[in-house]
This record gives sequence, structure tokens and C-alpha cells, in this order.
Amino acid sequence: MLKISKPLAVAATVLSLSVVLSACHFSDGEYGPASGGAGLPPASTVNTNGPVGANTTAPTTKLLGGSAAPKTATEYGGAGFPIPNYPPVNYRGYKNGVPTGPAYVGWRNSAYGRILATGSGYTLYMRLGDAFRHSGCFKECLRAFPPELTNGAPQASSGLLAADFGVLTANNSWEQVSYGGHPLYRYRGDTAPGQTNAEGKGGIWYVVGINGLPITHLPGAKPSTPAG
Repeated sequence: MLKISKPLAVAATVLSLSVVLSACHFSDGEYGPASGGAGLPPASTVNTNGPVGANTTAPTTKLLGGSAAPKTATEYGGAGFPIPNYPPVNYRGYKNGVPTGPAYVGWRNSAYGRILATGSGYTLYMRLGDAFRHSGCFKECLRAFPPELTNGAPQASSGLLAADFGVLTANNSWEQVSYGGHPLYRYRGDTAPGQTNAEGKGGIWYVVGINGLPITHLPGAKPSTPAG
């Protein structure tokens, strides 16, 4: 009978624990970590410029709590600026305003660098002032910034850290995707893939880099200070 030495037994226990921990992610929902590639849409929709680095490994996402935001961030349901009366959401893969399957999040090149985008190439945003895994966008804000919803474990593009995706309960009671602890949103003012019309809106809405942080200015430009 093969005998396992005590050091090897301890190492095996640690490895087993590591595997269990790697299957965890920050979520208020029922799902495990985001998939790294199953059921992804055609490559032509997003991530068309090759992987992030030679080994498709993105920088470690920094998990943040509430980010600094101007006092006006609480106005208009948390939108920070007046909201038009947008019609109901009718995204591809949605039925009656909710998704019929898992959300897919990838990245695309933009003037701001590599930013998060939906599988259809629409820009995803974060809101300064959101707490960790908690959205401050509600009522009229949700008309302009629908949460990026999922029905099943979110799907992650290569070049993104699947373990940093999470699921939280959105303010419309459905399940919202988060990245690096930040709730993700679309913007109804973006009418075509690749647009970034919400950038800087209300001093709180910004595109999201592949490291999970907001990008508040163009590369090489001086950051603006939101009025508070």
C-alpha cells in the first residue's frame, strides 16, 4: 500500500482548498464564476483586435468601494443629469425587457484604450458613487442606464478575468453583471456599437478599462475635475 508522507498530504489539502476558492466569486446570485469561452458570440462583434497580451491575461482588477462623485450624483434617480423618456429596452437576446440567456462581456479598442463592451459591441459603463456590488441608479436613471442583465452565469471574453465577474440584484429586481465589484450599465444614448456618448455624463458615468477601473479622460489628456 502506497504511503503518503505528511508534507505531501498537507500540500494536497492546500491544493484542494485552492481549487474550491477559485470557484468562488463575488455574487448575490446563484451562479459560479463567469465562463471563459463557452457559448460566445462571433468574434466579429467584439474583441476583434486580438488578445490582451501574448497570453490573453489581463491586469489584475482592482476592487473598489464607493468612488468619489459630485453632490449632483444623487439627482434624477442617481443619473446626475436630466433623463429623456426613453422607450422600453429591446436589446438583442432580450424578451419583454429581460435577457433570455447569459450576458457576454468582451472588450474593444476605443479612443480611451481597451474598454468593456457587450457581445454586440455596445459600450459598458460604471457609475462613480456606486458602492461595492451595489447600484445607486434607480427610477428614472434606469431608463437611461439599464443595468447589464444576465440570465445565467456571465460569459467572459479572452483577455478578461472571468473570476472578477459577479452578479448582483439590480434595482429592477433582475440580475446585474459586475466587474471588479462595479455594477455595469449600458447607455440608451448609444445608438450604435462603439459609441461612448455617456462618457463624463453628470461627472459620474465613465467607460470601464479591462482592469476594471473607470477611464475618466483620453490618453494624454488632463483629467477634468467634476463640479461638486
